[in-house]
Amino acid sequence: MVEVFIMKQAIKNTLHKLHLWLGLVSGLVVFVVAITGCIYVFSYDIKEVIYKDRGHVEVPADTSKVSITALVNTASGVFDNKYPFQNIVITDEPDHAISISFLEIDNTAFGYHNYMKFYKTVYLNPYTGKIIYIENTKNEFFNVMLAVHMNLYMGYNDYSHYIIAGATWIFVFMLISGLILWWPKKSQRKQSFWFRWKKTSKWRRKNYDLHRIFGFYMLLIALLLALTGLMWASKSFNSSVKWVANGGKTIPYSKISDPKKTIYQDEPLDVIFQSTLTDFPDFKYILIRRHPKPSIPYIVRAYGHETQNYKRVEMYYDKNTAELLDTFYFKDKNNGEKIQALNYDLHVGSIGGLPTQILMFFASLLIASMPITGILIWYGRHYKKRRTRVK
Repeated sequence: MVEVFIMKQAIKNTLHKLHLWLGLVSGLVVFVVAITGCIYVFSYDIKEVIYKDRGHVEVPADTSKVSITALVNTASGVFDNKYPFQNIVITDEPDHAISISFLEIDNTAFGYHNYMKFYKTVYLNPYTGKIIYIENTKNEFFNVMLAVHMNLYMGYNDYSHYIIAGATWIFVFMLISGLILWWPKKSQRKQSFWFRWKKTSKWRRKNYDLHRIFGFYMLLIALLLALTGLMWASKSFNSSVKWVANGGKTIPYSKISDPKKTIYQDEPLDVIFQSTLTDFPDFKYILIRRHPKPSIPYIVRAYGHETQNYKRVEMYYDKNTAELLDTFYFKDKNNGEKIQALNYDLHVGSIGGLPTQILMFFASLLIASMPITGILIWYGRHYKKRRTRVK
């Protein structure tokens, strides 16, 4: 019995040291990723308010709209037709502007500023075709926050992925080891689930309780945030999750069908948009995307819900003939693809609308506080030992 007790104590001491030092190593990354994630949760809602002047227009008596092709030509002309558009966003709200984004990246560059060579968004009045605002999206606040969150502003490269993935795996270990270290004896359980501070309680006691009690209550949500984050940060984790979800099978993505039509359309974007409107008249917003690879057709996404990304319908249209090549629904995806489609909504909390978004906001805030309270615990103990030596 004594040997078992000594062994358990040795394991716990080792776990405690690992929890401490790994926390000190990864703390800054965890704090930055958590706080930027917290800021980004309500980014779309905030942008609707603070960017109202660029995003909304007055609806005229004559509600006929300018063609999508004409709007793209106007927006492209601003940049002397140097850059192809990447995204066109059209909402179902009659007073909403149409936004067209233009992007050029350098995959070999290090640092977000060098990686993102050019990124601007033009907002246009859909009734008059006039430009409302030209946004430097590369330096837009929420876009920068997203870049810091996803790759620490280093650009999308192997280095940033390894650092983010490594810090996230350490964070997963911290959560599990923290639960083991937190697990109370029967006599201590009452004071382990809630704050029982007295007037005489010192700051070190309060800080320690904040770290372990908040850590316990947000454990499952924090694990969800970490694992869904790893779906982007780690390719091996992503493929492993899909492999398990598909019953131990690696199922490749469905191949896009080849076009059958040979008649070219003069204005394919307008034909594609009208075709999408016919098939999905109750859309909330439509996104038309030009993939950086010229061989990939236009990707058109029709969103039937304002916040839930996984419910979108994805279509592929030939760039020249405007022929609909394939349509993909969530229900038709395999299990691995369904997890991939759900990942964003789970990560940002939009899966359940406003209540889960609020939950993820506060969870991210608490996660950001964990490295701070952890460092203060270490500092408090270190400072106390130093004071004892001096005395």
